[in-house]
Amino acid sequence: MQFANTIDFAERETFFVEVVLPLSLAINYTYRVPFELNDRIAVGKRVVVQFGKHKIYTALVKSIGKQPPELYEAKYIIDVVDDYPVITEKQFQFWDWITSYYLANEGDVMAAALPTGLKLASETILVLRDELPTEVTLTEKESLIIDVLHKQQRISIDNVIELLGQKTVYPIVNSLIDKEVIYIAEEVIEKYKPLLKTFLKLNPFYKEEENLKELFSVLERA
Repeated sequence: MQFANTIDFAERETFFVEVVLPLSLAINYTYRVPFELNDRIAVGKRVVVQFGKHKIYTALVKSIGKQPPELYEAKYIIDVVDDYPVITEKQFQFWDWITSYYLANEGDVMAAALPTGLKLASETILVLRDELPTEVTLTEKESLIIDVLHKQQRISIDNVIELLGQKTVYPIVNSLIDKEVIYIAEEVIEKYKPLLKTFLKLNPFYKEEENLKELFSVLERA
């Protein structure tokens, strides 16, 4: 795969990005870049995208181009999360080798390789730290999130989107994580399914040898 190292964004052009989602998908998907985000987009940065009808994820930009997808209409990316790339081109090349060698999906590799804090999704749970920094400056929207967390201890990014009335909440969440005010809760749900086996039990009547012989005789004639 060819990566775009430098792109001239001086003109008003339409760009499309191939992104890696932290999901077990057979292919990567292409999204359209809004004009106002042209100068912020770069390979290796995280972007906020909608996948499906309601799910919001942070995906990684793997390549940038001007060719739209042929089989579907590209959705717009919602926002750019990072000021600088969090993944290098060499790391992407290494991921490509892993997917080829182990026959894995790139989203699975991303999910395993990135720390939890870099894989924000709409279901991600935010938790208020027990010990808060003594001196920290919060914006109005950050303070609103913290006020809610003081009351209910945890909140999902879906709830934050609803609370603030906007989809571009990931930079705000990242800021709170960087300020060490909140952290990401990894919830592990243990699903136990008992292994059931079927056994046949002989009626006590047939424990007598004569009765058992009679049973076998009946079965042979059946």
